[in-house]
Amino acid sequence: MELTANQFPTEVLEICRIFSSSGFKAFVVGGSIRDLLRGETRPHDWDIATDASPSEVMDLFSQFRVIPTGIQHGTVTLLFKNLSIEITTFRVEGEYKDGRHPSEVQFVADIEEDLARRDLTINAIAYDPISEKFTDPYDGRSDLNNHILRLVGDPDARLGEDGLRLIRIFRFVSQLGYSVEKSSLAAVPRHLDVFDQVAKERIEAEFQKLMSGHHWLEAVHFLVSTDLLKHIIPEYEHESLHTPLPSLNLTRLDITLQIINDLSSESSVNLRYSALFHQLSILTDDTSILLPDLDKNLLSRILKKLKFPNKRIEDIIHLLAIHKIPLPYSLEEDDDEYKNYSTRRLLYNIQPKFLEDYLIFHQAKGRILGVPTSPNEALVHDVRIRSISQRPIYLKDLKVDGNEVVTHLNIDKTKTAQRELIGICLELLREQVEVDPLNNSKKGLYDILDQIMKVISLCTSFKIPKISIISTDHVRKLYRKNFPDYSSWESAHTYQLAIWVVSCILRRNKSTMVIFDGTNFNSPSHPFHRQKLYKNFKYFNPIFLHTFASKDDVKLNINARNLEERSLSKSDADITIYNRYETLLDSYSNSLQIPRGSQVIELSTRSNNYEQMLNDIASMMTKNNHRLVIMSGNVLTGKTFTAKKIREILGGSTTTK
Repeated sequence: MELTANQFPTEVLEICRIFSSSGFKAFVVGGSIRDLLRGETRPHDWDIATDASPSEVMDLFSQFRVIPTGIQHGTVTLLFKNLSIEITTFRVEGEYKDGRHPSEVQFVADIEEDLARRDLTINAIAYDPISEKFTDPYDGRSDLNNHILRLVGDPDARLGEDGLRLIRIFRFVSQLGYSVEKSSLAAVPRHLDVFDQVAKERIEAEFQKLMSGHHWLEAVHFLVSTDLLKHIIPEYEHESLHTPLPSLNLTRLDITLQIINDLSSESSVNLRYSALFHQLSILTDDTSILLPDLDKNLLSRILKKLKFPNKRIEDIIHLLAIHKIPLPYSLEEDDDEYKNYSTRRLLYNIQPKFLEDYLIFHQAKGRILGVPTSPNEALVHDVRIRSISQRPIYLKDLKVDGNEVVTHLNIDKTKTAQRELIGICLELLREQVEVDPLNNSKKGLYDILDQIMKVISLCTSFKIPKISIISTDHVRKLYRKNFPDYSSWESAHTYQLAIWVVSCILRRNKSTMVIFDGTNFNSPSHPFHRQKLYKNFKYFNPIFLHTFASKDDVKLNINARNLEERSLSKSDADITIYNRYETLLDSYSNSLQIPRGSQVIELSTRSNNYEQMLNDIASMMTKNNHRLVIMSGNVLTGKTFTAKKIREILGGSTTTK
């Protein structure tokens, strides 16, 4: 393993010649020699060690710019022609009092004394390019040949001097793929207290390099086995991460490491961090939760303590926010138009630049956790292919902006409620363009706005009935022009429109009552939406009415829905819908979560005391001034039938609004 002068930049050779001709020694040291010996042709950083003092170096190169970057420690930076080169005087160091910096340095004349203070043998090699000779007192070249990371001299002495060396060892594992010499590795756990003294900014810089390396998996396993990971990320001390989960007989740390093992060496750094942090996104002792929901505030605090840059924090949190979103369709789906639409919707929710990370993370979790619905390669490949020709639709892409919405709908921006409507309308327009990009013309978007106004007018006509029934079903069907197919399906923004309508009715007439069927808000997967409903309408003293159903109940409810007025919609409820939901009805009812602090009444349309309970509910609404009933229970459980019965008892209008 030899080097020749022609492997060095001419600037480096010229500097060494100037030192030599002036009676000084000069050696190229550090990472550049290590990398040249490993076969790299263009090292990025060049460091020179010399027996010349800093003042002598500055005098010797006075015609060039010399910056005293660390002159108290013997280091200056020479800007020489096209290169920036650090030049350091041979030195030995005094006692390290803060676990990072020596209390003093002493300049010496011998390069071997200087090399004795360095961290790893592969970094303690000096080379004189003029005489073409090595100085290698710790046999660093042999360790390079054998792919070994070994601390210089006494491992405990080296790690006790500088706590940053603990993570630097594993950073080199990640970058080079080398093994760690046994006594050097054994010394790491004995000096974790020294590591704790290191500034977070310096740790973050090394951690970033570690997580970016080709062999990052091996490095992370070393962090775990030496307990260094707990000192980098203290949250890994949490007991819940080390408690076996009964369903898998694995701890959360085991799950994390297995998912990390499933990622390739080519995976993005953001994905690596996301896999490392996903079990930390909410620290919980609940052993039934395998993939915790994201607690953005908690994770943001963890990452900020680690001094991560804001952009990386934002990207990691986004990946953890989307990692549980299901793939948009199944392989059995044969409607290409639907697949393309679903892909556009997926890309809007996850952002196209995160698609690959999302797919890889999705598959890794499925394989490790044994999720039956984890996507197979064919489906993932199809999503990748379709994503090439699809693009998400953003508000900025619309041919109509907020000002045009205001003008077309004659919105009074001085009123808070009407200002809220602007944002709701823009999102509804965006969703319709997502369904069919051909809608994105001024005429097409104005037609949709007219349809939205039709919904609002029907629900908030001047003569508001004493008791109004508002259902997100009604809003959806009106808004979608009664076409019961996939292209009519809207997400939370349709519900926002329904809630906005309810709010307007309640505020417009202080004696009005509203029975609100939030439909999909009632499914077990949406406790957040129900809690938000309760919070938003708390002023109106809401109660939750939870209906549950037997098969006979469902048939009765279908009959009730078929009686809905055609002015609102033509019900698409039929027995096929029941058949689709039959196996889910019990699980929905059993797992339903009702908002904290709310009053809940449960009833079945087929119970013996059903009529009496309806009378009691109506009486209670009048007595306690409950102006809002929020219907709960999944589809086909008798909500519409029950709502109409209550309104009849209260003497309200028989026209559903």
